[in-house]
Amino acid sequence: MPNEINIGDFLPGSDQKASKLIDSKKEEMSSGKIHIIDELKKWIRPLTESERNTLEESIKNEGVRDPLTFFYLDNGQKVLLDGHNRYEICQSLGGEDNGYDFEEVIVDIDNIDDAKLWMIKNQVGKRNLSKREMSYYRGHHYLTHKGKQGEKTGDGKLYNLLAEEYNVGKNTILRDAKTAEVLDQVSDTFKHSYFDGEVNVSQAKFEEALKAIKEGLIETEELEDFLQNKLAKPVEAPQNTTSRAAANTPKPFTFNKINKTIRTLIDAPIDKELGKVEKLAMEESVKELIQKFGLDL
Repeated sequence: MPNEINIGDFLPGSDQKASKLIDSKKEEMSSGKIHIIDELKKWIRPLTESERNTLEESIKNEGVRDPLTFFYLDNGQKVLLDGHNRYEICQSLGGEDNGYDFEEVIVDIDNIDDAKLWMIKNQVGKRNLSKREMSYYRGHHYLTHKGKQGEKTGDGKLYNLLAEEYNVGKNTILRDAKTAEVLDQVSDTFKHSYFDGEVNVSQAKFEEALKAIKEGLIETEELEDFLQNKLAKPVEAPQNTTSRAAANTPKPFTFNKINKTIRTLIDAPIDKELGKVEKLAMEESVKELIQKFGLDL
C-alpha cells in the first residue's frame, strides 16, 4: 500500500525527519540489482565534461565519499534515486570488483510519484540552483503533487502553501507550473541551455507555446523552434463561423408556415392598385411558386 503523502515532507526547510517518505538508513552496498529509471534520471542535471573528469579523478583517488540513495518499488525492484553520475563513473571504472563500492541510503518510498517529489525537495535543498532551475522545480512541485492529490490539501490551496514555503507569490507558482509543463516537452539539451542562460524564453512565450500545443496549432517537435521565434506564429484556430452567403440562406419552411404566408398575402391590403409592370412581376412570382411545388392548375 502506497505511503500517505504529507505535503510538509516535501516543502523546503521541513524538519519532519521522522516521515516515512524521507526516513532513511545507511547500509553497505547490497547485492540486489540496481535499476535506473529514465523518467527519474532526467531530473539529474548532467555533468559537463570538466565536471565529470573532476569527479572521476576524485573517485579514483578517494573513492565514493557520499552515499547513493535508493528506494524499493512495490514489486521489489531497487531503484537509484540520487547519485546517478557517481554510479555511472563507478561502473565505468569496474565497479565493486575493482574496489569502487559505496554506502547506500534507502528512502522509505515505494512509487514513482513520491520519488519525483523526493527528488524535487533534494534538488531544491542543494541551494545552488539558478533562478530558472528553481522556477522549474517549484512548477514541478505543484504539478506533481496536484496530479496526485488534486489542487486542494487539508490546509488550503496547494499553490498557497508552496508560495508561502518558497517565499514567492501564488501567481509565481502557477506561472512556474506552466513553464515546467513546456520544458518537459523539449530536449534535455534545450532545457539545460535555458537553465544556463544560453537560450532566452519569456514567460509570455512559454504560455503562448503551451496554449498552441493544447490547441493543436504546433507539434511537439516544433516546440523548440517556436520558443526561439524560429517558427511563424501559429494561425488562430478556425472559429465556428459560416460564410456570408450561408448566413443569408433562408431557413427551410414547413408546409404550415408556407400556407400561412400565402394566406397572409391574400388577406393583406395593398397601399395602391398594382400597375401593369407590377402585375407582370407578380404573375412571374406566382408561376415560379406553382412550378416549385408542382401544383396542377
